Amino acid sequence: MCYGDYVKRDSNKTVTKSENFALLVQAVPPEKPMGEATFGVEIGPPLLVRPIKLKELIVFARKMNVADGKEFSALLALRGALEARDELALATAKDRLEQVYRLRAKEDCSQPQLQNEESRKKFGELIAASVGLSPGESFKHYEGLRPGPKAMKTPSWLLSQEVSRIVAMWAQIALWWVDGRFIPAIYCFNMKTALYIHSFFLAPSGGRGFRICPCCGEQFFQGRSNQEYCKPAHRDAHRVARFRDKKKALKSGKDRKKDVTQKTR
Repeated sequence: MCYGDYVKRDSNKTVTKSENFALLVQAVPPEKPMGEATFGVEIGPPLLVRPIKLKELIVFARKMNVADGKEFSALLALRGALEARDELALATAKDRLEQVYRLRAKEDCSQPQLQNEESRKKFGELIAASVGLSPGESFKHYEGLRPGPKAMKTPSWLLSQEVSRIVAMWAQIALWWVDGRFIPAIYCFNMKTALYIHSFFLAPSGGRGFRICPCCGEQFFQGRSNQEYCKPAHRDAHRVARFRDKKKALKSGKDRKKDVTQKTR
């Protein structure tokens, strides 16, 4: 992965300005807490929390396991392609996600099933009508092993479904009381959730974040908020590749039209 464009002098800054908004995780000793989770259920000892720093997210992104890393990169690529309306990059992003689904299915097969096959089949039959897929495929969608039918047809739905699924169970919107004032916050139960919230919810509104270079497919952290390529040379190379791809598509369309015309004569 390419992280050369990351500005080191900003690495100790928290993800958001603590006086306006906070992205929080649990403070585990010897980490220094900023306060308590005043928004939590009071069971057991107080939960100590702290804001997340950018450098933590960058380090975590480097160390994610293979499956999580591929999934994160594929979704970044999909978002970038949709934002740029880049058909060439979109096709590549879809291929990357297909690899992720195959990897998920392989991992699922290697895990002991909590339900037997008969109960899985019955549950799939119950939800098949509402999902719009076969019972087996409906159960896979329920488990997050494949997208739904609308997401299969519409990449924007696909990105929305996948990112929402990942963060839904492991983040809590909260009103945090700290240092004598209330601060809106999102508490993340793990670092992966914090990475996704920063990358897909916070950074797109003008901050620097992770991107996938459309040219080489490598992941990088932006040096500036409008940086879309890991290096200038790749921007120019990808422009040429997009031009050639469009030209090829136009030629293919003309050839198909010519064939249809000849057949109808």
